Amino acid sequence: MTAFPGRIQRPGQPERPGRPLHPPLTDFPIAAYVFAAVFDVISAVGGDRHSWARQFWHAGTFVLITGASICILTVLTGFRDLLRFPDPGSGAVRTISIHVCVMVAVFMVGVGDIAWRLRDYASASTPAGILALSLVAAAGVAVGAAHGGALVFRHGAGVATAGAGARAGTGAVARAGAAGANGGAAGTGAAAGGAGSAGGGAGSAGGDATAAGQAPAQAATASDMAVQTARHRLRRGK
Repeated sequence: MTAFPGRIQRPGQPERPGRPLHPPLTDFPIAAYVFAAVFDVISAVGGDRHSWARQFWHAGTFVLITGASICILTVLTGFRDLLRFPDPGSGAVRTISIHVCVMVAVFMVGVGDIAWRLRDYASASTPAGILALSLVAAAGVAVGAAHGGALVFRHGAGVATAGAGARAGTGAVARAGAAGANGGAAGTGAAAGGAGSAGGGAGSAGGDATAAGQAPAQAATASDMAVQTARHRLRRGK
């Protein structure tokens, strides 16, 4: 097996573009941070006087714990894809740096938020400090996700292998078309040559026929001259 950045190729088989693992795992952590912030806002608005405020406070805690857990795998696959697709373009370096720094910072804020939540889990509603952390994490994950989307849709990170495969397929089709055109030209040339040979044969046959038609006429003319000569001699003998 020959290894290429972002590609898999086996002997006797065409190249297959590699598949990044990071993008499919980003959806749930982003949604978890955003929903945790929404639940905390609802709980803080309800306050201690409403029983449902505690339920939203606990729901936000569960969602954030699950999202942070999956975020660990998301970060690891992100670094893995960064090493597998090492050349996204010079213009993407700044975007990659911002994306990585923001998302790691959001993860650390989320870990601190979870630790604080577990300590004050008995509260009747979301404390103000935890609400602030949740809002910061939600805003940070939105910024990081925007830069992550820019890597794909603006800079084409991880997409170049698919374009290369398409270009290879187009080249193969073009080569096949060129071969077909050359074969067609050769066939046309052969047909033209055959037609020329047939024309030449027809011309030769016509020439032979003309020569054959002229021979009897020449013989008849010679016979007439001989008869006239004989008659002239007979007249002189008389």
